[in-house]
Amino acid sequence: MKRTAIAALLAFGALSLVADEKTTTQAPATTTAPDSPLVAAAKASGRTTSKKKKKMVITNETLAKSGGHITTTTKAAQQPLPPPPRVDPALDKLAADQKKQYEVEKAAAAKAQKEAAEKKKRDTQRANAIVEGDDDEGIYEDPATSEGRAGKQSPPPPQQPPTIQVQKPPM
Repeated sequence: MKRTAIAALLAFGALSLVADEKTTTQAPATTTAPDSPLVAAAKASGRTTSKKKKKMVITNETLAKSGGHITTTTKAAQQPLPPPPRVDPALDKLAADQKKQYEVEKAAAAKAQKEAAEKKKRDTQRANAIVEGDDDEGIYEDPATSEGRAGKQSPPPPQQPPTIQVQKPPM
């Protein structure tokens, strides 16, 4: 079965090659039908079916037709720019003072933030030491006593909100 299929494919391929050779050697007869009046009008209007814009290529011929000009620069036109005008020294001093003030405020804010973080860390460590019984007051006392003291010093646990009583409408 496979041999038959392969032989059929080879024969088909050979026939298509022979047919291709015959069609390429013959000169095709070119007979065009005359355009309908609508097609002739469309061709005459110069509009294309695609909406793409034509690309403009700048050449010497297109410049000559459109009247475009090309200019070049001279050495006089390429002179360096004049130096910027001098700034008033009072403005320079004012800007420097504002910059210093900003830096001082920024440093103070950073210092305050750092101190607040250190204080929070110290308070957390102290609270942890009290709970663990490692503080100066309770280093030698009974663990139950230190737990009781920690319970008194810690904030009370949150309570459940009271349940809502549904009232019956009067009759």
